[in-house]
Amino acid sequence: MLVVLEGPARLLWKEHAGGPGPRHWTPTGLWPDARQRAQVREHLDGERPLLVLLDEARCRVPMLREEWRAAPRQLLRDQAGTGSRDPEGPAGGEDPAGDEVVEVSLPFLDWLPEADRQRAARFLAESDAALARTPVAFLPALMTEEPRDGTPMSPRFARRLLPNALTADRLAAAVEHLFADASQYCAAATGSAR
Repeated sequence: MLVVLEGPARLLWKEHAGGPGPRHWTPTGLWPDARQRAQVREHLDGERPLLVLLDEARCRVPMLREEWRAAPRQLLRDQAGTGSRDPEGPAGGEDPAGDEVVEVSLPFLDWLPEADRQRAARFLAESDAALARTPVAFLPALMTEEPRDGTPMSPRFARRLLPNALTADRLAAAVEHLFADASQYCAAATGSAR
């Protein structure tokens, strides 16, 4: 089975039921969780095709300070390990006193092996350079990593440049084309985001 994953970690949210008025949300964890990470490792260990879409790979999530402080302690501890000064502040950034909005840095593809993360970072840099010199009218709907000698067939990396142009059927056809040597079929699995 071919699998399509939306690349970066995603912050999972829960809406608190309440009466009329504004909605209240609380971050509850990160996607992928430990079980989903194990599934990805098993998929890759089985040398099955995997396409990782890097639409928002350099992910910083703005949130209200009260939302961040309402997050589960485990999430705060996990994110503190990614560069925050303390678990009460935003992960991966400064914690200026009094700011109502903080930015949380989410891990970059930490659910993939290091060599694949490096390939993904290289693909992002190369695709950023190509995008900077290409007029929008000439952009493809999907920009894909070019295979190189010695690079494993899976995972492959891509960026959706024109998301509205890629219906589920068109994306499935593109994935089947990218992995033409694989005789399996495409299924999509994505993380949830607010």
